[in-house]
Amino acid sequence: MNAEIELILEKINTKRIWDEEPVFCYTSDVDWASEDVMEEYFLQIDKFGIEPTLFVTHDSPIIDRYFQQKKIERGIHPNFLNGSSHGSTFEEIVQTCIKFAPETKAFRSHRLFDVTDITHLLKEKYGFRYVSNLGTIMQPMIRPILHESGLIHFPIFFEDGTHLWNRLDIDIKKYEHLFISPGIKIISFHPMNFVFNSHSIKYMRGIKDSMSRDSFNNIGKEYIAKFRNKASSGIANTVEMIINLTKKKSFKTMKLSDLYNESIR
Repeated sequence: MNAEIELILEKINTKRIWDEEPVFCYTSDVDWASEDVMEEYFLQIDKFGIEPTLFVTHDSPIIDRYFQQKKIERGIHPNFLNGSSHGSTFEEIVQTCIKFAPETKAFRSHRLFDVTDITHLLKEKYGFRYVSNLGTIMQPMIRPILHESGLIHFPIFFEDGTHLWNRLDIDIKKYEHLFISPGIKIISFHPMNFVFNSHSIKYMRGIKDSMSRDSFNNIGKEYIAKFRNKASSGIANTVEMIINLTKKKSFKTMKLSDLYNESIR
């Protein structure tokens, strides 16, 4: 008998605050954003007063600084797809990414890539404990899921790329009943989409496809100022609306690690 799994099963099925009301958690997949992009991202995040979990893809002095100041927490964001800059095997990729956030026990894969080989490797060899690697379209009543690997899984409630891909309204008023429904509300938004205020997949794809990988990784302030969407509402406006809604309604906000700790207490 696996006593550890049986205990976790009992704990995650215990009634928690998210069964009665929404609990919000802000996360961002860094996706190789440049230092200038991250600087602008943090300028906005500081104004909102939130402490996001950043799933990191590379060494970043500004992310390191915010982590040391305890303004953020970190997970890893490994790219397991062909041609990954992180490596050519699952283990090599994991070892590369752990160097970016050696303290973490959480991950979300680039493009939400997921196979049992990866989850078992992270759980059994590297001691990971939780994951946020399943995208939903504003699914109500999300609870922690005990993944078959033994990891605790926290599905995403709102993801910026998913929202744009499905051509859903930038203004979340029509979806407010979903946001205020009980459940864990993990909000995932990319620094690039946020800083450039993307209003469509095509808009951000156009920016990425117009430059080399190296140029993308080194986008500067002038480029941001020139190509940030100011003509229409975009993802930055959506994220601000979500944050304002949570504050107006005084909904509880937790870091991803808080959700994990609450799940197993």
